[in-house]
Amino acid sequence: MLAALEESGQLANTLVVLTADQGYAWGQHGFRAKLAPYDANIRSPLIISMPGTLPEGKVCRTPVGGVDLPPTFFSVAGLDLPWTMHGHDLMPLLKDPDAAWPHTTIMPFTADKFGADCDVVPAPPGNQHKAGVPWYVMLVDKDHQKYIRTLNANEPEELYDLEADPNELTNLASDPAHAETVKELRAAAIAELKRTDAKMVDSLPPVKE
Repeated sequence: MLAALEESGQLANTLVVLTADQGYAWGQHGFRAKLAPYDANIRSPLIISMPGTLPEGKVCRTPVGGVDLPPTFFSVAGLDLPWTMHGHDLMPLLKDPDAAWPHTTIMPFTADKFGADCDVVPAPPGNQHKAGVPWYVMLVDKDHQKYIRTLNANEPEELYDLEADPNELTNLASDPAHAETVKELRAAAIAELKRTDAKMVDSLPPVKE
């Protein structure tokens, strides 16, 4: 495809995006499946190229999500969004991989429950469903801190420093030294749910105190 674009003179006029399905853990965190909120289970590749427009050979370490791709496509095409989208235009990061990025990346997981079925938090899945992974909300910020809130009542929260602990082996949420970070990211997750019109935000079960 790239050769055809180059031969036709369109390579510099085409945004090329390589991505794929998420990871598939092979024993990490005890899983041999997708879906759980750890990078081994859900992280996806993302490579974007547009020679002459975007810098080449650069790595952007800012966390982003698939929901950010459609607004980016419209931006590159010079088109207004046809309706409200929850993602963010990635062009500032694509032009400058070190640019400041004020957004978080959130992933609510309710598997095959969606739309009006998620106006309130759906009933917890049985252990036989989706490898026993409970519903959750996961948020990653620009500092590579990952926050996980399981959507079961009185379950402990999770906090991982992805820079120092990329395998997510040490849950910092119960460490008093990180109490303020947990509080901030819990609030950030709620704020992002509200921004994206997730009605379930009003029925989130309580976390373990």
